[in-house]
Amino acid sequence: MSCSVAKLIAETISRNEIGVPVSTETARQIYVFEKSVTGTEWREAGRRGINAAVCLTTPRVNYMGEKIVEYNGMRYGIYRTYIAGDDIELYLEEKGGIYESND
Repeated sequence: MSCSVAKLIAETISRNEIGVPVSTETARQIYVFEKSVTGTEWREAGRRGINAAVCLTTPRVNYMGEKIVEYNGMRYGIYRTYIAGDDIELYLEEKGGIYESND
């Protein structure tokens, strides 16, 4: 397994001076290891309408509840997490509203 870099993206919603909701994103880089999504995981996610794409593993201290990940030039939503000892597995999905990275 080789180590890669991903960006965890936190989204904050605030209101501007006339009360319109405005989204602000804050990104931070972490080191991850990529794992394949198992057939069982893929089927279970599919039953719930989720398009499972990839699983990333990182130390638990790196994850603070973010919902978006940028990885290999793509943006994904985090649909599930799993704690495995000192690590956490982030299960990523492709979905509408999460666009390709411009980096």
